[in-house]
Amino acid sequence: MHPEDAKALQMLKKLKGFDDLIRLMMENGYEKQERGDNLGDYLKVNDNNYKDIYQLFKGVVKQVGIKMPELYIYNDPEMNAYTYGETNTFVAISSSLIERLSIDELRSVMAHECGHILCQHTLYNTLLRTIEELGILLQIISYSTLGPILMAMQYWSRKSELSADRCEAAVVGHEVYQRTLLKLTCGLSKIEGSPYQLVEQAREYHKMKHESWWDIIQQNCRIAFYSHPQSCERAWEIDRWKNSWQYRRLRESL
Repeated sequence: MHPEDAKALQMLKKLKGFDDLIRLMMENGYEKQERGDNLGDYLKVNDNNYKDIYQLFKGVVKQVGIKMPELYIYNDPEMNAYTYGETNTFVAISSSLIERLSIDELRSVMAHECGHILCQHTLYNTLLRTIEELGILLQIISYSTLGPILMAMQYWSRKSELSADRCEAAVVGHEVYQRTLLKLTCGLSKIEGSPYQLVEQAREYHKMKHESWWDIIQQNCRIAFYSHPQSCERAWEIDRWKNSWQYRRLRESL
């Protein structure tokens, strides 16, 4: 786990009762609702259909060391994937991911989603989603009341992605990770030049951000309610982490 993810998660666990409530809601409603959506509208992948993709997924799951989740493919021109579930987890990947990514890059995305399961992010991701639905969509809670809680949850969500990124890089290596992130960022099936372009952009972004105190405040406010870190920051974090003993040890063991 990324240390900032672990720290933020400890803060969330101090919200006594929330995790038990969401776990109860998942077990008695949300998980079955989501599984119903999957079985109703997505394609479930197994040994009988898209066997190569399923075998690829099984290999990643074994490397990460988690219980086998269900795997689904859904129709979407946007390259994306997500995981859900506390007791009955699943991973869903978009059709465009399969069409535009290489085998190694598809493994990379799968490892990222498995990383969320390994780090037990799904429970609090559900909490975040529930707060957003109750507060913004159903308007049960006013946004002025919801704001500070949602901001704290979004902060954790961004840090949780860094942990899943580490799992991804540990499974496929930092170069494949950077290449996959680059494709997800630009949406193209082919990239030109170095796979470390986002790392270079991160250096440019950091320089721009720290030109003044106002720039720092402005940029931090801009991303306060983002659920994911900016692409250049994710690239930067893995580029730094690749030199650590933890990364080298994990790469050797996997």
